[in-house]
Parts: sequence; C-alpha cells; structure tokens
Amino acid sequence: MSDALRSFRTPAEQVAYAAVLADLAGRDRGDEATIVFREPIDPDAAVVADAMIRAGNVTDALYARLLAATDRLYAPPAVTRAVAFDAFGTLVHIGRKRHPFERLIRQARDRAEALPSPMVQPIGLVDYAAALELPHPDAELAMLNEELATIALYPDALDALRRVREQGVRVAVASNLALPYAAPLEALLGDLVDVWHFSFDVCAIKPDRAFYASLATRLGCEASELLMVGDAWRDDIVGAVEAGSRARWVDREGRASHARRFIAARELGDACSDRRVAGQMTELELVRSSIDANLDHLHTQRWAVQAGLLRQTLEDAPDAEKPAAKRALDYHYDTRGQPETSRAALMQNAIATIAARKHV
Repeated sequence: MSDALRSFRTPAEQVAYAAVLADLAGRDRGDEATIVFREPIDPDAAVVADAMIRAGNVTDALYARLLAATDRLYAPPAVTRAVAFDAFGTLVHIGRKRHPFERLIRQARDRAEALPSPMVQPIGLVDYAAALELPHPDAELAMLNEELATIALYPDALDALRRVREQGVRVAVASNLALPYAAPLEALLGDLVDVWHFSFDVCAIKPDRAFYASLATRLGCEASELLMVGDAWRDDIVGAVEAGSRARWVDREGRASHARRFIAARELGDACSDRRVAGQMTELELVRSSIDANLDHLHTQRWAVQAGLLRQTLEDAPDAEKPAAKRALDYHYDTRGQPETSRAALMQNAIATIAARKHV
C-alpha cells in the first residue's frame, strides 16, 4: 500500500482515492493530472483534489480545473502583492468563549431569521437585542465582555505580520465577525495591518465571492495577487480559491487530510510564505525550484539538442518539405536567448518522470 493510501483515516476514503486515480489515469493528460492530484501543491488543485476524494469521482468541471492547476506548474510562481489573514483561529483566539450573539438568536429565532445577521451589519449587542424585541441583554453583555477580555494573540502572529510587511507586501485582516470584536483586534495588531476587512463592514460573509472581490479592490491588487491565510477550509481556502486568489491553510493541530496537507502549515510563518524551505517542499516544488535556478543553463542544453535535430530534419527532408523545415529551424534560432521558451517543456518532462516512478 502506498504512503498516500495510508494517510487516509477510513477504508472508504482509500477506496474513493483509488477510484479517482483510476479515472484520472484513463483520461487525456492522465500522467500530469495524476501527479498533481497526488501532490496538490497549487491551492486550486488542493481544493479540487479534496472535493474529488470526498465525492469519490471526477466530474468534467473538476478535471478541467485540475488541468488548469497543472498548467500553472509550468509558469513562473505568481506574484504576491497582498496577504490577508483570517482573525479568530488564525491570528487570535478567545480564551473564554460564551457566544452572546448566538444566545440572543436562540431566544428569538423567528425574528432573527427575518433580520440581517449581526455579521453583515455594524450593530452592537444592545441594539441587536432591541431589534429582536428582547429585554436589555445584561447577561449577554457580561458574556461579551468576558470574551473580549480574553482575546489573545497566537505566539507567532506578530512575527508573521512583520515578516510580510518587511517584504513590501500589504497586510489585511479579513474576518467574519460582529462589530464588538473589531476594536480588540485593532488594539492588538495596531499599525501592522494596512486594511481591516470585516464582514459587518462589507455586508458579505466568507466564503462569498463578494467578500473577496471587495478585499482585493481595497488592497489595490488583482485577485490572483492575493494570498489568503486562514484556519477555516470552506471560508478561507475554498472561498479564496473560488474567487481567483491563492490560499494557505493554518492547521495548528496537524490534522490535515490527504489533499489538504499540501497547502497546510502549522505555523503562520510558513503559511504566509509562498516558498517553503527545502525540507518542507514536495518533489514537484523542488523540481520547479531547481529548474528556475538553472533555467539559463538548461535552456542552452535543450536548445542545442533541438537545433541539432531540426538541422538533421532539414537535411533529410524531401525538397517539397524543405521550406517548412527551414522555417522551423529559423523559428528555433529566434528562441536562442529566450530561456522561458524551455520552461514548460522542462516541467512537462519532469512531471512525466516523477509520474512514471509513482504507483498506488
């Protein structure tokens, strides 16, 4: 049994994983799709692989997304212009959770269902109780104050934010929360944050695309230039990926399932960096890093081999085919000083080599 199969907690997950692999192997570009499915280091690939494993099958739409993630392996790494951090569970935690807003909702559920959630409107606890036509919430206020007083930073939070800012990258805190929880966050994180992006301010809740679209706009970057870091798979990872951004999952307990573990990090310092140290990198990441570091040399070697083959083709070609062969050789000479023209082919060869060695 392969290491991948051993990583699943139940026999049903193993069966689903094997079924997906069999389906991928029978499709066009099956080798590439299989290796990316096995090691989904691209966030979109991780989301797709996780969905495939949970469903136990491969839809055409998910397969198209997996191939798109495969193609991104051949391209240079994306530029990160902004990093957005989730708040609770990622940067901070509550020492004493009392859930005062939920307590009010339970007391007037029908009325609450008819009103906007406190997560999508800037409303305090007292005003929300009044909107629910409830008495003054003395008990709930005490609970809220207890929660706010026990909000604390994770030990690695400030260092992670400082490291991102030192790289010249904008920092955002992007969180689903109610109005009273914002002030303690701003007090704890202060000037380390460029943009505060809260659901009650933008009237949208993660994983809604509207939440992420407005986040990218406020940060002044394209969706693809945004890296979302958070601990909630659906809200922070799937939501960001579906909106066209990248994401890293904070898994402080180290419990990530098979597909998720490839974009997971136990510490914020690892999560907010697109490039991990060699000891944490998958084989595909190491290959890409090596190709990038030696691209000029590799291109020169590959170019010379291809030039020799094209010259031989021109010599051997019948007279009627010589003009086309000459055009191909001339075009190849135009790429002599363009290392990027070899990058995709080098990655394709590397992926094929890795795929040939791996078996279920």
